[in-house]
Amino acid sequence: MHPPLGHCYWAVAPFAPTAPFRMYQEGAAPKDVASAESFTEAARKGMSEFVLLTSVKTRPVLVITGVLPEHEEVLALRLRRLEKLATDAARGLVRDGKDEALFYLQPERFPGLPVENAAIVTSLMRLPLSAIDRRTSLGSLNENEVRVLHERVARAHELKLDVMIVEKARRLLETAQSGTAQPARRRPRT
Repeated sequence: MHPPLGHCYWAVAPFAPTAPFRMYQEGAAPKDVASAESFTEAARKGMSEFVLLTSVKTRPVLVITGVLPEHEEVLALRLRRLEKLATDAARGLVRDGKDEALFYLQPERFPGLPVENAAIVTSLMRLPLSAIDRRTSLGSLNENEVRVLHERVARAHELKLDVMIVEKARRLLETAQSGTAQPARRRPRT
């Protein structure tokens, strides 16, 4: 596995813009736009790109993909501090891997995080590499943990992966069958 996949880094992570939207206009005060309809109406008239003012937070994130080369971006998950969970029982479920919404990050594997954390499985965000401080990894998952986390993300978002899985199984079966179709080696006579 090659970084940044499976690593935790500090990043400048935007909050998703919500109505009312704060639109920036050069030379004017920001303008509040009440709903998405105003933007879609403008798009129908040929104006589809706008500059919005959105809040950002510098936070640790867990990168769950390699670099997507066309855009120099990765997918990452936000983290939740276990101390923010309401009860010890809830924290215990996360530590035991029984809370599907939170993926526990073993503290010994993430020494750069000051407190216990879990990745929020449903918090997918696209981040440009320029928004991530990759000078120091705060910790990382192993390959198996990445695989388990990917499965949780697919389930949480109800991603339809059945055709991909069937195709992969078909290729594995073909490979196995072609391997058994070859004649067995004969041992030399002694």
